[in-house]
Amino acid sequence: MSHAQHRLGTWIGWGFFADLASALALTFGYMFSRPVTMQYPDQEKWLPYPRYRGHHYLNRDETGEIKCVACELCAKICPCDCIEVVPYEDENGKRHPIKFEIDTARCLFCGLCEDACPADAIALGQQYEFSSFSSGDLVIGRDDLLTKPHKAVTGGGVVAARLNTKKDVLVETKETQGYNWWRNIRRT
Repeated sequence: MSHAQHRLGTWIGWGFFADLASALALTFGYMFSRPVTMQYPDQEKWLPYPRYRGHHYLNRDETGEIKCVACELCAKICPCDCIEVVPYEDENGKRHPIKFEIDTARCLFCGLCEDACPADAIALGQQYEFSSFSSGDLVIGRDDLLTKPHKAVTGGGVVAARLNTKKDVLVETKETQGYNWWRNIRRT
């Protein structure tokens, strides 16, 4: 082995050792620091950003009618085939969906349906707390999609909240903007 190769190999070895030492120092620094714990959902709740892609919702126009024209572009572009649209025409000749279902158990929440819609009828909102013990409960129909919460105006923070389980599982909060939880994490 030449002297240049030996010097290069030694330098690379010390470089890897220095990286390993800095990584271990970071790990031990976090190990012995104060933990950052969110008291979710009993005392704190995260507000999603406006660009967050949560549960689907359907929009209405100014007259209160559903904006969907049942063109089925959302169902055709969906990569996981979780949207089912059955169109019908009313007596005025307007197309509307008689059946609009989304299987959220299969959905990737990619937003392609939102991009493909020419009428801006479907969008992805801010709701992220939905779960079920049955996959049949995760199939959401047209009427339920019309009542889902829309996009968040503000967000990205943690707000003080209270979990209410008397009637239903609800997280109640009065704040619209929360604190930045990211500031609690120790920086190097």
